[in-house]
Amino acid sequence: MTEIDELLSIIENPTRRRILEYLTREPSYPLQLSKELGISQQAVMKNLALMEQTGMLMSYPEQSNMGPTRTVYVPKQQFTLMVDLHGNMFTARLISSGQVEESATEFDETEKAIGKLKELDSRIEELDKERIGLLKERDSVMNGINQRIRSVEDPEKRKELYRQLDEMIGNDTEED
Repeated sequence: MTEIDELLSIIENPTRRRILEYLTREPSYPLQLSKELGISQQAVMKNLALMEQTGMLMSYPEQSNMGPTRTVYVPKQQFTLMVDLHGNMFTARLISSGQVEESATEFDETEKAIGKLKELDSRIEELDKERIGLLKERDSVMNGINQRIRSVEDPEKRKELYRQLDEMIGNDTEED
């Protein structure tokens, strides 16, 4: 199973996605997650164990002032998963950012931090729009190439042309 396949099998589950979303906001323990997300503690623990086993999460013990030591979970990996499906293109790429590190960026005011976050989100949205435009242009160019290749009558020659095209454009399905 490739790394992308393993990742997709984990995040395809809506419960696990909800748990991950919550844990990106703050570290948490199973009972807290169960209460916050309205999911049974057994289901939470089962999903946490799976995500920890695959390296997506890590846990550590934390003393509680209300009872025994509890196990707290936090994300361990950072990554971007990109899937493109267009008329002439299918790619699935996993771009790993490595392990989660504590951020050194500090803001003296929450409002400044929120302003910076809005600025970053806006820039990411601009880049997404630019990427979509580039993908549309790429699709148009690939459409022309594919039409030319499809017009070749010899099936073996067509197969060879597609192989050469894949080789030239580097049709990889994973990236680190």
